Amino acid sequence: MKYSLAIVLSHGAKLLILDEPTSGLDPAARDDLLDIFQELVVNGEISILFSTHITSDLEKCADFITSINNGQVIASSEKYELMESFRLLSGNKNQLNHFKEKMISYKVNSFGFTGLIPSRDFDASSDFRATTPSLEDIMIYFAKKEDMYV
Repeated sequence: MKYSLAIVLSHGAKLLILDEPTSGLDPAARDDLLDIFQELVVNGEISILFSTHITSDLEKCADFITSINNGQVIASSEKYELMESFRLLSGNKNQLNHFKEKMISYKVNSFGFTGLIPSRDFDASSDFRATTPSLEDIMIYFAKKEDMYV
């Protein structure tokens, strides 16, 4: 990947479009490559668009996230704005019905439930435990949404 990147950069490209650039790399090599990406974009002259399922890479270096599922744009905004636009709720099974209809999707287990809800639909003064989800949480719960309604 570093060799390919060196070739691309030798042409003076201002936009790099990469598909799964860190896939198959060991953790140290992935970290090095993400550092290179950050160095490339720091002055604003080069932009990088890359697709990946490795959300930890996005959390480390992305400024803007567009989530696409089955060809449909699910969300598109600055990374932290996207994360803040949802809440990850958890509670006991009896509490599930309170927000069930407003949730993107949810999981039930022996301890209760956990679900993703748009922040605008969550009352912060309620007794529910709510946290800011990770990008991976958002991706998982949107994928589960399809499973729930199939």
